[in-house]
Order: sequence, then C-alpha cells, then structure tokens
Amino acid sequence: MRKSFYYGGGALCLVMAAMLLLSTSIVPVNIGNDVSRVKIDNRYREYYDISFVMPKNSLKQGTVWLPVYSVREREHLWQVILPFAMGDAEIVEHDEYFEAVADGETLRIYRFIDLLEYENLQGEKAGKLIDDGAARKIAEEFLEEFLPRKQPYDVSVGHKGDNWVVRFEGHLSSLPNAAFPTEITLDAYGNIIEVSHFFFEYEALGTADVITVKAALAQLPREHEGKVDLKRFDLMYCFEDSVLVPVYRFYGEYGCGACFEECVKALRFY
Repeated sequence: MRKSFYYGGGALCLVMAAMLLLSTSIVPVNIGNDVSRVKIDNRYREYYDISFVMPKNSLKQGTVWLPVYSVREREHLWQVILPFAMGDAEIVEHDEYFEAVADGETLRIYRFIDLLEYENLQGEKAGKLIDDGAARKIAEEFLEEFLPRKQPYDVSVGHKGDNWVVRFEGHLSSLPNAAFPTEITLDAYGNIIEVSHFFFEYEALGTADVITVKAALAQLPREHEGKVDLKRFDLMYCFEDSVLVPVYRFYGEYGCGACFEECVKALRFY
C-alpha cells in the first residue's frame, strides 16, 4: 500500500515536471519538439522572392548561452599587458577600465566586461600598399601572438575609409558568434592601428528546437510595398535580452535597390 502510494506520487511529480518544462521557453534536449509538424504561413512568398537554394534543416537544436562577466583588479592586468611589451606603461584607473599608456600605444582593459581595446598612435610606417589577403594574414598573426582567443573562428575582411578591418567571429555550438567579435583595423600599409577584442567565457542555459528556414521566412515583416529579393541568409548567435541566442539573418534588396537586412530568432521556444 505504502509502496504503491510512493509510486503514484512519483509518477504525479514526473507528469507535473514535464508539464512545467513544456510550458517554459527553453526545454532540454531530450524533450525536443518536432519542428517538421509546425504549420507555416506561406504567404511570405507574396512579399519575398527567394534567390538562394532552400536548405535542409541540418541543425535540429540550439543552445542559449550566458556571457560570464569577470571582475578585474589592478593585479590582474599584467597577464594581458605582458604580450604587448608594455611593462613600463603608466596605468591610469578609470571607473570602467584600466588604461595603460606607453610610447604612443594605449591599451584599455575593462573592469566588468571581458573586453580589451588597443590603439597605436605612433604614426604610419610607409611601405607598399597591402591587399585584403595581406591584411588578413597580418591580423591573424597579431591575434595568435597577442590576444587570448579560441579557435575555430570565421574571418571577414572589409574597408573602413582607407583602412582595412578584419573581423574574427568565434564559434558557439558550431555557429558563428556575431555578438562579441574581434575587430582589427590596419592602415593601407598594414600597420595595426586599432583592436577591439572580446574574450568571454559562456555558460549554457538550455537547449531548444531550431525552426526551419521556411518558418523563419514566415516571420519576416510584411509592411513594405513590393517584393524584397532575398539573396542569402546566415545562422548565427546574436545578443538579445542579456543572452546569446541563434538567429537567422536575412540579406536582400528592395525593388528600389536599397539593402534589406532582418533577423528572426531561430529557437522555436524562447
């Protein structure tokens, strides 16, 4: 009698726990939902032309990550400063960051966020103009030598005025982390003049189903006139509501030629 009571009570607790989990926005991996059964509003085709090949949903589930914020004091600075050969730098304390200054170089190390910023104001060292391949190689060598980092990462190279900007995005759960990248800016001759580098650790909060590309398309805005030509999309992590979540980012072009860019959250429950 007592044993059956315990069994009955245990079963009731399990049912209540399952109901509670299913009602929350994030569910564990073993209680995933079948995204293939979700009904999709196909009227998005009246507002969007799709120029890319519709892929299969290869990533079934995604994780929500929380950045782990560190607190730094003066005694923690040298392990960051040492690779920059700024051991004789003067360190000035500010409310939000420490600033090391020496010979035209400035290194800011933030107190409450895992971010460092570097500036080199020593002036241009003239030489041959570099191309995007050379800019990438110089930036990768700087990253490997001076910055705490984790591979793998995705690399993109672009222009900002006459300067080159090389952007590194690390990976979380096999997806690019677009929220907290590293950006290295070089002048036209390959001299590094600015660096912004995030180096967070992350804590996994939970896992949920990833919606299909078609389901994400159905959530795009429809208030514009005429059709938007969607040329491509990326699945990546972005920072929303203090956490990192997977999103679909769509890129395209309005009929007038203006650029279109829009994000849709990729998790079914979040």
